[in-house]
Amino acid sequence: MAKTVTVHTERTFAIARSSTDSFERVILELEEDGERGLGEAAPTNYYGQTANDVAEALETVEIADPWDIEGALTTNEHLPSTALAALDNALYDLAAKRLGVPVYKLLGLAKPETQSAFTLGIAEPEETVSEARRLSSFPILKMKVGGWRDIETVKAVAEFSEAELWVDANEAFSPDEAVEAAIALREAGVFMIEQPIPASAGPLAMRRAMEAAHPVPLIADESSLVASDVPKLAGCVGGVNVKLAKCGGIRNAMKMVYTARAHGMLAMLGCMVETSVSIAAAAHISGLFDFVDLDGAMLLADDPYSGPTYENGRITLTDEPGLGVWER
Repeated sequence: MAKTVTVHTERTFAIARSSTDSFERVILELEEDGERGLGEAAPTNYYGQTANDVAEALETVEIADPWDIEGALTTNEHLPSTALAALDNALYDLAAKRLGVPVYKLLGLAKPETQSAFTLGIAEPEETVSEARRLSSFPILKMKVGGWRDIETVKAVAEFSEAELWVDANEAFSPDEAVEAAIALREAGVFMIEQPIPASAGPLAMRRAMEAAHPVPLIADESSLVASDVPKLAGCVGGVNVKLAKCGGIRNAMKMVYTARAHGMLAMLGCMVETSVSIAAAAHISGLFDFVDLDGAMLLADDPYSGPTYENGRITLTDEPGLGVWER
């Protein structure tokens, strides 16, 4: 069964290409042996996906054997990536619950100790500076930028904040502008720069920005959707941002991080604005990554699910079987 829920952020969430305070998410529920597995789809217009289309796609899912996660995902690989992520997460949640273990144990991983960045969307400089001061207890702040004024805001925050500052431009700059922006951000003391130029500009354009940013790592997001994208970016970026909604869930995310490691690259685990269902799913594999940005549920005013706890960006999973989430 798939159902659509609408969630809202505490504050309007603005990035370089859009601004909104409400998001439609699709929750998939699978039942077997009295247990229920949950998964979440986070469709976005950027990737040509709507909640209605994703919900309809999930109603067509075929599962011969819920224990055969690989087989079920292969059978349904035609689904939009975010719908595939919902199916993947629900299958893992269901299997782990039936075995009585958390998902990370099912995967053979240690319990993660996840410290996430907390994102500041684009806003008026005074508002952003005030928000950064309010969040002084957070050890990592990620700042969205869409132009040169926002870079000046980053500099203003860097002057007083003791937090690590990460910067995400969401493709806001041209290849030439990105070089100048990378130099300015490096000199401001930021710790990481994410996707300054459009993915359409190609890996070599990213390489110019990477060289300008050095030694600050440049991370590809929109340029890196699935594991097959990673080798093409080797030598052109310092690492890739892996999101379950982009690649199709936990299984494909692990393929991405292992591919990145094989090419000597850093790996970042990111998210959309999502409920605790998706955030918990990602958190179970977060110990595999160098950078973790799983603040999607922290940004919400009305998360309909609970389980993980969030304190100053630290995510603590429960010891319950499965993903460890339940409906409020």
